[in-house]
Amino acid sequence: MRSPESIAFVFHGQDEPSLRDRLAKFYEKFSSPATADLNITRIDGETIQSGDIEMAAGALPFLADYRVIVVENLTASATGREVIDRLPDVLASLPDTTRIAFVETGLQSGGSQAAARGRALKKLINAVENYPRGAVLSFDLPVEKERPQWIQRRAKRYGAEIDSRAAHELAQRIGEDLTLADTELLKLATYAGDRAITVEDVAELTPYSPEAGIFDMVDALGKRQGQRALSLLERLLEEGQEPLGIFGMIIRQYRLLIQMKEQLGRGQTSQSAARAIGMHPYVAEKISEQARYYSMEQLERIYRSLLDFDLEIKTGQIEPKLALERLVTWLAG
Repeated sequence: MRSPESIAFVFHGQDEPSLRDRLAKFYEKFSSPATADLNITRIDGETIQSGDIEMAAGALPFLADYRVIVVENLTASATGREVIDRLPDVLASLPDTTRIAFVETGLQSGGSQAAARGRALKKLINAVENYPRGAVLSFDLPVEKERPQWIQRRAKRYGAEIDSRAAHELAQRIGEDLTLADTELLKLATYAGDRAITVEDVAELTPYSPEAGIFDMVDALGKRQGQRALSLLERLLEEGQEPLGIFGMIIRQYRLLIQMKEQLGRGQTSQSAARAIGMHPYVAEKISEQARYYSMEQLERIYRSLLDFDLEIKTGQIEPKLALERLVTWLAG
C-alpha cells in the first residue's frame, strides 16, 4: 500500500526560479530554521562519493522530526551516475526520518556531458517514480508565447507590476534564460519603485540578448541606418556571438518579414496575421512595422542574397566577419 507521504523527491526543469521557490517550501515543511544547520545535509553531485547518501541518511535528526538531504545535480558526474544505477537499493534503505531531494538544473546546456546527463536523468526519474514513496516535480520552460505571462506573474513575487509591452520586451531580450529574467525583474522592480515597470525601463536597464540585437539591427537596416546597424553587429560580435549564428538569426528575421508581408498584402492586420502564422501579437506588431520598409520584391531578393552569403561563408569563400560587414553595408545601402 502506498504511503500517504513521500520521502524522496526529484526537482528538475529549466524553469529554475520556480523550481527554487518550490524547493524553499520543501525546506519549510521538513526543517526548522532553528535546527536547519544541524539537520540539512547538502551533497554536490559533481563531487559525490559512493556511500555519501547512506551515511547522511543514517544520522538521526537532532531536535527535529526529519533529517533533510539535498543532492544537487547527481547526473553531472560519473560517480553520481553510478549512484543512480543502484538508487533503488539506496531508496529502499532510507529511514522514515529522512527526506531527500534530488535537484537537477542546467540540463539545457550543451557540451559532451549533455547526452549522458539526459540519460541519467531518465534513470533518476524512473527510480524515484517506481519507489512507493517517491515524487517527481517537473518545472518546464514555458513556450515562447507564454514567457511574458510568466514574467508578469514573477514580477508580483517582488511586489511589482510590469505592463504587457514591457513584459514582452523583456521576454524578447532574455530569451530562454529564466534565471536571468528573474534577476532582471528584481533590478527593474527596485528601479521602478511604486510604479509599473515600463518598456522604457527595460530598454534602459536590460542588456540585449542576441535575438533582440538582431531584431534592432534589422530595424536599423529597414530604416537605412547603416552606421547604427554596423554598431549593433559589432556589439554582437564583441559579446562572443558566432558569425554563423548571427547569419542564421538574420535569415530567420527576414523569413518572418516575408511571411508578414504576404499576410499584410492579403489585407490582414498584424494581429490577424499573428494568428495565421503562429506569431506572438507583440512580435507581430514589431515585424509588421519593419515589413513596411520593404517591398515584397526587395525582401525576396534580400533573402536569396542571404542564402548566397551563408553558402559562401560555409564553403570558405569569404571570412565570416567580413561577410557580415559587407552584408550589413549592402542591406543599409
